[in-house]
Amino acid sequence: MSEGAGTEGRLLLGTAKIDITPASPIPLAGYGHRKGPYAGINRRLFARMNVFEQTEGGETRRVLIGMGDIIWWPGERMDYIRATLESKFGIRPSDVILSAQHTHGGPQTSASFCDILGLTDDDYLNDLERQLFAAVETAIANLEPVTAEQGKGESYIGINRRKMAGDKMTMAPNPDGLYDSEVNVVRFRKDDGGTKAVFIHYTCHPTTTGDNFINSDYPGVAAERLEATLGCGAVVSFLQGCAGNIRPALHRDGKFYSGHDEEVMRFGRSLADEVERVLDGPMKTLDQAPLSGSRVVVELPFQPLPSEAELDEAAGKGGHMQQWSEKLRRHPEILRPSIPFQVNRIALAQGLAYLAMDGEVVLEYGAYAKQLSGGETLAMGYSNGMVGYVPTASQVAEGGYEGKDSFVYFALPAAFDPELESIIKNAIQQLIRKED
Repeated sequence: MSEGAGTEGRLLLGTAKIDITPASPIPLAGYGHRKGPYAGINRRLFARMNVFEQTEGGETRRVLIGMGDIIWWPGERMDYIRATLESKFGIRPSDVILSAQHTHGGPQTSASFCDILGLTDDDYLNDLERQLFAAVETAIANLEPVTAEQGKGESYIGINRRKMAGDKMTMAPNPDGLYDSEVNVVRFRKDDGGTKAVFIHYTCHPTTTGDNFINSDYPGVAAERLEATLGCGAVVSFLQGCAGNIRPALHRDGKFYSGHDEEVMRFGRSLADEVERVLDGPMKTLDQAPLSGSRVVVELPFQPLPSEAELDEAAGKGGHMQQWSEKLRRHPEILRPSIPFQVNRIALAQGLAYLAMDGEVVLEYGAYAKQLSGGETLAMGYSNGMVGYVPTASQVAEGGYEGKDSFVYFALPAAFDPELESIIKNAIQQLIRKED
C-alpha cells in the first residue's frame, strides 16, 4: 500500500482515465441498419477506472469499479480479465465491477451475438484489454485517502418503452410505465477538500442517436463537461442502471424517433446541470465501513430449445433469423437449458453499495434492489459481460422485445423461462442480506 501505516482503516481511491476510441474506422454496434465502418468521430470514447483499497488488521483489500464508453464488456473474455486482475493486482473476482454505459456509438465488443448487432475487431478488443490493465496499474499508483459524500437529484431524460397496443406489447413511449428519475451522485473528496472522483448512477439507454459516428452519447457528454468543470484531474464515472426497458424520451405522435448529436448534447448537458446542482448543494458524508465485495453466479433457464425443424424454418426466413439459426448450428454448445448469470455487490461505505449484473436488465430488478436495501444498494446492468435482455416473469408472458423477441439477436437458444425472476431476486437477496 503506497500510503503507509498512517492510513490504516481509511478508504483509499486511485483513478485513471484512458482514451479507448478505435485507432481506425471499424463497424459500430447496436443497430442493424448501419453498414460498414463508422463515418467519423463526434465524441471520443473513454474508460475510467476506480480502484479502492483498505487495510484493516494488517490485511489489505482492493476492489475495482470501472466503466467504459462501450456497449458492453465481452462476456467470453471476462474469465481471463478477472484472472489477470487477481494475479497482477490482487483484485478478486468478487471485487470487480466493470460497467459499460451502453452507448450504441462504439464498437462491438463481443463475438457471441448475431452479426446484425455488429462485427468485432480483434485488434480493438486486444488493445482494450491492454489499456484496461494499464489503467488499473495507473490507478493503483495514485491511491490516496478519500471521504465519500452522497446527494440525489432528478432527471427525466428517459421514459419506459413497453406499451400494450390491444393485445400486443409494443416498443412505444409509456409515460405511465415504471420509471426511476433519481440521479444518485457520490463524490469522493481528498483530504485537502478537492474532488478525486464522482460517480453518477442513472437509468436510461444511451440510444439517443443511431447515426454512424463514434459517440459516447449523453453519459459521455455529461462526464466530460463535469470533469472540465471540476478540474484537478477529477474522474467522473457514469454507472448505468437497469435500463433494459428505459430509453431516451424522444417521441412524437406516440412513436419514438432517433435523434442526432444535437439531442445527445442536450441530454448530456441536462444531466450535467443536475449533477452540478447536487454537487453545489448539501451532501451527506458517508461513514466508513469495511470495504467488501461478494459474488453469486446463478443459472437462468430457457424455455424449450428449438428443434431441427425450427432451425430449418428460421434459416429459410433470411436476415437475423438465418444468422441465429446458423450461429446455433456452428456452435452447438449454445443449445443448453440455461446460461450463467453473474451478480456482484461491492460496498464502499456505510449505506452505499453497487450491485452489478451482466445483462440488459429491466428496471424492475433495480427497483427491487433499491427497495430491499432501503435505497442503499444501487443496481446496474451491462456489467462484467452480457447475456442479453433479462426480463421479468410478467414480461416474458407479455412478450415484446425484452421479454421474447430479443433473444434471437443475442444468439440465445430460446427466450427465458419465467422462473428467471425468482432466481435473480433470490440472488439479490443473498447479496444484500449477506447470506453468502
